[in-house]
Amino acid sequence: MENGVKRCGPPSMRDWSAVDKLKKFLIIFYNSTLVVSASSKVNSYQCYGEIVTIERNLTALVNSFDPELKVKASEMLQKFHKYWDGIKSVNKMLIIATVFDPRKKMQFAKLCFEKLYEKDSLESNAMLESVGDLLRYRGSVAEASQSNHASSSQPPPESQDQGTDRMELVVEDFGYERMDCVYKELVAEKGEDTRDELDVYLKEAVETPKLLLGVEFDILSWWKVHKMKYPVLAEMARDLFAMQVSSVASESAFSTSGRILEPYRSCLTHYMIEVLMCTEQWMHADIKVSEQVTTNEQMLADVEMLDRLQKEFQAQRLDD
Repeated sequence: MENGVKRCGPPSMRDWSAVDKLKKFLIIFYNSTLVVSASSKVNSYQCYGEIVTIERNLTALVNSFDPELKVKASEMLQKFHKYWDGIKSVNKMLIIATVFDPRKKMQFAKLCFEKLYEKDSLESNAMLESVGDLLRYRGSVAEASQSNHASSSQPPPESQDQGTDRMELVVEDFGYERMDCVYKELVAEKGEDTRDELDVYLKEAVETPKLLLGVEFDILSWWKVHKMKYPVLAEMARDLFAMQVSSVASESAFSTSGRILEPYRSCLTHYMIEVLMCTEQWMHADIKVSEQVTTNEQMLADVEMLDRLQKEFQAQRLDD
């Protein structure tokens, strides 16, 4: 448009310059949309990183020397802050979800705070402290619920020893000492190890998996393998990763049903609709590594191994 009149002809240099400026905005939201709008895998642990990425890049464009780019970036940043009600008001569950990524842990959250509020600033330290307090609170709640569930599922003490014929050790002092008793006294004097699962998890080095080209890190499988080591954190991770950070999946489901129930075949039963929708999803599913086929024997072996590890862990807790 020139002076209110539609111009005919190929794009001018001014048009190409406007497209080039628009590309700087679109690339930010395009990459974040690919991450957040994924509906076939968990993505709650990636959401906060994308929020910080958008905020940082828009802030950089606001400080641009180009006046047109600066105006557009300022308008977008204003809408961004209005949508999130300020970057500090973001639900901290999204931040905690990033901590449960073994490749990032607390280092990634600390980096985001430093980028947003500068290194060693009051705001950065306050955010880091609040996230740590919320992590410990959630961990204590999950641990309490897990211990209550374990105690309710255990049989009464008299039923555990029923049918056994064990001789109890004589604990009276007859002038000799037992090393196990001495060790218990030593532990009682020094106190128990105050490190909980969260301390152990955060102090260990972050994971740096070496994956094949085109294969993504499976965070659910990682927590499934380390469930015995971090039982409470694994329960928390399961709840956090179940968060739906986008409505794309539900909207896509309604759109799919609308395309199937068209006017020319509106008499399909609910069972047939379900069959058609599931078949379409299976046909469009991406198989990352086609050569890795899990047989029924392998699945059964995995189930038996997990069951055996769980029984050993429960027996060890009872002995302790």
